Amino acid sequence: MHSDAYIWNLLHDGSIVAFEGKCPGDMSVKVEIEYLCEVLAVGSTFLWVHLHGCSAIAYIPFNDSTPITDLTQLRDCDLEILSAKNEEGHISVCCTDGILRLNYVEAIYELDNGAAVTFATLLQASKQYWNELGAK
Repeated sequence: MHSDAYIWNLLHDGSIVAFEGKCPGDMSVKVEIEYLCEVLAVGSTFLWVHLHGCSAIAYIPFNDSTPITDLTQLRDCDLEILSAKNEEGHISVCCTDGILRLNYVEAIYELDNGAAVTFATLLQASKQYWNELGAK
């Protein structure tokens, strides 16, 4: 079993470009991360992270402590993923301009072509990409 924050660390340098669904409830997060998706499926550019049982989402920009919780407004934020960690009661995803806080029960992953992807497959693809990059 992996920690919930670990998936967001694997998506380092990815950009969150869309949110669908609702919170509280089930929500999907679209992450453009071409380098990782290309390893998984040629021509793939983004990954859906489907969050089941999402009970909280808030983005706190570094330049304004007012949390943004509206999914429509969140789509307009520049959410490039840098790192993540598990904190008490939520996951904090550090982005270039603020912190995205999430609380959910389970995450399931899917490529833009509709193919389901496991966490283990994402981890292997990430290792493969960084190993190949380091060998160049």
